[in-house]
Amino acid sequence: LNFNLSSESVSFISFSMDFLPFQSSVISESLGAMLEEDGDLCPGINCCMVCGAPSKLSCPSCNAVSYCSEKCMKHDVNESSDDEEAQGHTAEVCKLLKNCSAPAKEDSRSELESYPSTLSNLLLSHPSFEPILFASSSSNRRSFQVHVVGAEFGSELWTAKDSFGACGWREAYAEALDEVCEVAGIKSFELVFINTDLEEKGVERLSNKVSACCINSKYEDLKPTSFVKTTPDLLALFNAGFTCPDYDWAGTLTSVLSSASSPIPFFATSNSELENLNDVEWLDSNGFSTFDLDGDEGANQESENEDVVESFFGENPFKGSRVRQSGMLANDLYVKSSYLFGGTLSLPRGGKKRKEEEVDDDDYD
Repeated sequence: LNFNLSSESVSFISFSMDFLPFQSSVISESLGAMLEEDGDLCPGINCCMVCGAPSKLSCPSCNAVSYCSEKCMKHDVNESSDDEEAQGHTAEVCKLLKNCSAPAKEDSRSELESYPSTLSNLLLSHPSFEPILFASSSSNRRSFQVHVVGAEFGSELWTAKDSFGACGWREAYAEALDEVCEVAGIKSFELVFINTDLEEKGVERLSNKVSACCINSKYEDLKPTSFVKTTPDLLALFNAGFTCPDYDWAGTLTSVLSSASSPIPFFATSNSELENLNDVEWLDSNGFSTFDLDGDEGANQESENEDVVESFFGENPFKGSRVRQSGMLANDLYVKSSYLFGGTLSLPRGGKKRKEEEVDDDDYD
């Protein structure tokens, strides 16, 4: 496994994201109106991809996109759009969707291994994390603890069987993080995976320097132990989905930050650039973090203080190569953790969750 940038290559990155047709579903004005009225409609999944009517047949090649008739299916295949990305059910999209149901073993492995790869490579190669990484190595305790919030089996955690005989999560994180310890001079790297459906097995030593434990708990109920710190050195949030109404991220982040004496460094990943931007805007509007949303795309915020973790936003070069089908629009595709952003998190000033925006009276004229 080649996890780190210090290796000659990152072997499992097998394609460029520039060639992946992310948003290929073409939404007509009438279909868009139907989606606004019924949020449960998923074109091509539970209704016709073209008109939204009840589906009666699927693409005979990939069997992944549904239609109400041969006419709509042919229309989707031959769709022409002014949008450079949304081109309908092209031959390329059809082939990728077919592979989604039976992904290659190496692509499935790369998706799993992208979690420790992203963590280790960000720490080693991104200048934003140098202050906290080498601060830990120079301290007396020489330990570094990462809390992985919302960890799940099949994603951040997996078995050798899940990776078709390759290493499980323990071996993968040990190999990836041993190099971090060597480069930064850290004696103890500690991983804490937190979610309500994890099986607790106590602290496990993954290598001479890397240890981990799984905690079955909400972060709000997390209790510090001899291993688990109240405040982590870094917060890892893979595919967090801050805007998802099913999660109480405001409560979780408040719990994380309530005992912290200073802002907590973090990074988060998402499956698309739009999700990444939505998550950034959610953190900013709720006062947990501040990003330069009006600056150059992908540019890092600059800080005169060298000890401050600068914010960043962009494509994740350490993602895997497994392509998945969207559960909302059948022709849309994604790769897990395709994009990432990070910086520091802190409690909203004055206890306010949302920033007050200035409104010009002329806006109401």
